[in-house]
Amino acid sequence: MSFYRLVVVDLDGTLLDRDRQVSPRDRAAVRRALDAGVVVTLASGRMFPLVESFVRQLELTAPTICYGGALIVDPLTAQPLFQRGVPLALSVEIIREARLRGWTSRAYVGTEVFVETIDVSAYNYESLARVNAVAVGDLESYLSEDPWHLAIDAPPEVTRDLVREMRARFAGRLNVTTGHPLLTEFSHPAIDKGSALRWLANFMGIPLAQSIAIGDDWNDVAMLGVAGLAIAVANAHPDVLAVSDVVVPSVGESGVAHALERFVL
Repeated sequence: MSFYRLVVVDLDGTLLDRDRQVSPRDRAAVRRALDAGVVVTLASGRMFPLVESFVRQLELTAPTICYGGALIVDPLTAQPLFQRGVPLALSVEIIREARLRGWTSRAYVGTEVFVETIDVSAYNYESLARVNAVAVGDLESYLSEDPWHLAIDAPPEVTRDLVREMRARFAGRLNVTTGHPLLTEFSHPAIDKGSALRWLANFMGIPLAQSIAIGDDWNDVAMLGVAGLAIAVANAHPDVLAVSDVVVPSVGESGVAHALERFVL
């Protein structure tokens, strides 16, 4: 039996390729791990409805980490097991900043996404359409509770610099990261994929030392730092490669399967 009993896998760029598909080899390796009694789950910046089809495809039953750790869902009932949002006052500050720069901010509440306007010519229109975003006009006036997750849509050449700028501005007040080339993502300062992995390991009664995390982008760094074994796919950002114990082949070469075959199976 494998020493590792819990495997948490990032979705985009780690398990999903550019066509948003899971390779047959990855699917087979996940199935074999589950059959061996290993807990496998997903950790994503996405909302649960955009993760659910992959949970079903892979027949996963363990709690699913969504919104970068701000929400943990029971996939069998689609009900929250844990949720912690972005403080409303800070959300308003972010919305105003995005507006000043002419960018879109999006607030996630439950399974809904709210924006001020939806422009078909916007560079991230496809993403907004995919999540069925709702235009509400004045977003800061519309929000009456802490959003579960918050993001600013910005051009890809801007995103990482914006994350660095917002990290400096909100240091100690918010966690700021990205797992998508167009999104600067904000969460409560105590929330990230690492905090979610800690919660999940405790919930499952599995020591963190017996956990594996597999990822590729900045929003995965925290969970890689918490896991017993940190694995990056070869296409990962250099900052992610630098904090990983092991590097496996890229997402296009079924890196997740390589990790599972080597360390679990």
